[in-house]
Amino acid sequence: MAENMDRIAVDPDFYTMATGYGMGPQDLQSYQAIKEDDYWGPSDEQQFEAFEIGHMMFLVLDHDQPNPLFRAPIGDSPKNILDIGTGQGSWAIDVADRYPLATVRGVDIFPPPVSWMPPNCVFEVDDVLREWTWREPFDFIHMRLMYGAFPPEGWHKLYKQAYDALEPGGWIEQMELDVRVYSDDGTLKKEHQLYGWGDMFIRCSERAERSLRTHETMRGAIEEAGFVDVHEEKYKIPIGPWARDNTLKEAGHLQYGHWNAALEGWAMWLLTHFGEPEPWTKEEVQVFLAKVRTELSNPHIHAYEPANRVWARKPTKEELKAKEVKIKAETSP
Repeated sequence: MAENMDRIAVDPDFYTMATGYGMGPQDLQSYQAIKEDDYWGPSDEQQFEAFEIGHMMFLVLDHDQPNPLFRAPIGDSPKNILDIGTGQGSWAIDVADRYPLATVRGVDIFPPPVSWMPPNCVFEVDDVLREWTWREPFDFIHMRLMYGAFPPEGWHKLYKQAYDALEPGGWIEQMELDVRVYSDDGTLKKEHQLYGWGDMFIRCSERAERSLRTHETMRGAIEEAGFVDVHEEKYKIPIGPWARDNTLKEAGHLQYGHWNAALEGWAMWLLTHFGEPEPWTKEEVQVFLAKVRTELSNPHIHAYEPANRVWARKPTKEELKAKEVKIKAETSP
């Protein structure tokens, strides 16, 4: 569904099917069961649950692609792949299954609650802003939903380390959501909590020096790090199953579950530390989130969230050599 930035058509039968909608425990279990039989034991961690639902949502969104896991053309025989901010590890596990001869490393500051993984998948707990100690160069480095992870100088350092750690001709890819929520048909109004949700959280994040505008800045920062052959795809992801298109309907159902599972994790720390006009109490955050959940369940609000995917290549040895020759010629007296 990439690059489909037209208005999202609303299912005309949606209003007769539901006066409200939601994703209850049974619905979540049905989606998780697709993976649990193969990979996972049960997890009670709400945020890890959100990671898993989000992973399933992205797979559904791009189910019509030859490879719904990523866009970078890494070929059929990569040797080393790195997943930064691996979260629950779902992406790394799926990629390790797809490329059984590759070593796939998932790194995060918290260990994923993994009960089983393919033998070629390795999870590590580490801070990627520290000096990287992996010896083998990577063919592909992947990131997803890392918005707000680092201050600007941290992002520049990360992209530089990724560039240095890639094989010449290797690829980097990043997928990020825009935290702001929109509607094409005016059903999201100024009086709704969701209307100002994203802008408020962006202001909070910038006071915390962890801007949530990563979807806007990543392409320029990746190019600045030296990557070439840069591509970008944009998405509009419904929140709720209100879209006419079947793929967007299913993705929207999952995105609704993703939001409900992740809301408190997204909001609590930012609002209790950097809320406006002053930090909020936990009780104030809970009241606010209850209102947001009510709006998310309203079938008459056709909200969606934009997302951006960027992938780019490290220059080949030949390209680097040609660039060096060109610079030398331009600077010679």
